[in-house]
Amino acid sequence: MRSPATTKRLLLLLWAAFIIRGLWYSAAMPIWEGYDEPYHFAYLQHLAAGGLSPGTAVVSLEVQHSLHLLPLAWELYLQHPPPPLITYDSFWQLPATDRELLISGVRRLSPGEGNEPATEGTPNYEFQQMPLYYWLFSIPMGLMGRTSLLSRVIALRILSVLLASIAVPLAFKVARQVLGEEGKAVGVTALLVLLPELMVNLARVGNESLALVLMTLALVYALKTVEQPERWSTWIALGLALGLGLLTKAYFLVTLPALVLIALYLIWTSLSSHRWKRQTIRVTLRACAAVGIILAVAGRWYWHVHVRTGSWSGQADDAALHNIALAQKLIAIPSVNWKSGAISILLSHIWFGGWSFLRLPVGWYLLAAVPIAVGVSGVGVRWMRERAGAEPDSQRPQILVLGALYLCFWVGLAYHVLITFMNTGVSASTGWYLYCLVVAELVLLVWGLEAFFRTKFLLLALCLGVAVMDLYGMHALMLPYYVGLSAHMGKQVPTALASTLSHLPTVFARLAINKPDWLSTPVLAILWFLYLGATVGGLLICAISKELGRLEGRID
Repeated sequence: MRSPATTKRLLLLLWAAFIIRGLWYSAAMPIWEGYDEPYHFAYLQHLAAGGLSPGTAVVSLEVQHSLHLLPLAWELYLQHPPPPLITYDSFWQLPATDRELLISGVRRLSPGEGNEPATEGTPNYEFQQMPLYYWLFSIPMGLMGRTSLLSRVIALRILSVLLASIAVPLAFKVARQVLGEEGKAVGVTALLVLLPELMVNLARVGNESLALVLMTLALVYALKTVEQPERWSTWIALGLALGLGLLTKAYFLVTLPALVLIALYLIWTSLSSHRWKRQTIRVTLRACAAVGIILAVAGRWYWHVHVRTGSWSGQADDAALHNIALAQKLIAIPSVNWKSGAISILLSHIWFGGWSFLRLPVGWYLLAAVPIAVGVSGVGVRWMRERAGAEPDSQRPQILVLGALYLCFWVGLAYHVLITFMNTGVSASTGWYLYCLVVAELVLLVWGLEAFFRTKFLLLALCLGVAVMDLYGMHALMLPYYVGLSAHMGKQVPTALASTLSHLPTVFARLAINKPDWLSTPVLAILWFLYLGATVGGLLICAISKELGRLEGRID
């Protein structure tokens, strides 16, 4: 047996593990616990009912009624939608008869109300989103029109996870292109599968799943442009991936300056060749073709957004400041609390327990910050080594591609912090946006850490760390809070690992409340066991992956 066959089997197992873990997160998280989930869901309802997008429509009457009957995520509750409202904290303190009235009310919601506008005028701020995900997912939404609200939400979550799982083989391909070894690529893919906040971000009704797939696909073709810069098909595919990405999330705008940087790098590297003029013309033409495809796919939509909102992104804070010139915005940079902005991004990127914004004890974030800081410094060290010729197998072009896209995204996040501060006075952004570029992030992290550590132990240590964080966060914070074994103390929710483990039958029984009938207590228990197996299996595959280097090219 050749090692490629072994690699393929391991990759298929990781793909299955990703889906299983996503199914558990989809089933375990309460309805509307996903970030902005009721508003994404209402957007889909609007399109499925034949509405146009974008618009200023309110949420559906069905969603409005559900917000009064379901226990709400803490952050949603703090947004003060029209009362009556109830939180997880108070839901489990109600008498059993009162809880049953709310539960039965949710089950009696009429699917037909999904076609009617809310009577309380609750605006749907997710109508600012780009339309591609909603166009696609409005089809299954329409097909499920007569099923219960609970079934539709869980089914759409599962479909989002299945869509996002396409990123697993793409992640392997990117890691293999950059790191050069199948064993390393499998280890990086295992690390992707085990990331907890990635699952929180994907196991919900929302467009991040499609954004992850399209951004990772764009990484594949961006890397190919530096390997085969004269190949038209590569540039055309890159332009198509970025164009579709721009129709999915406005943050794909940051890829445009990165595309320019990649083209300039290819032109600069050709200057030492006697064919540099011809090479410059060819790269320029192909890059322009990619930009032309991007404009053909998404240009009309963004022009419409600009005419309607005064901003190119359509994002609410950006649109609110559309009369302020960029130069005036830049003047406000010194007034921003950048420490607060960076912390908000890192915390919500490392681990946030859904829209209730549950947080791990601070020590966990400090531990996670150590490999991040070492990895960043390692990227700088290895870059200088390659520049000095100390590393014979140069990965400089591939690292530049990933680095350009990743740094441009961070510039975009910094801009988001700036406009949020100018519009609301709060210096913050959302770190889960970074997960669209998580594959580039993981490859850069591993490449940087390799400056100081041996790869075969490095990947296993990283996988073990994120797996422990995943299991601890799920059992010490998310599950006990969702089922009433813990509650807010001030602004924080204390950990309750012992309570969860000692009350597992209660946990599964309460998780089944406000879920569709087919997601019963026994089914949830089975999914939990599968989730544990998929998590441990991911660790084992990472441990096995370090042996693949010895197998390459051999026949057993």
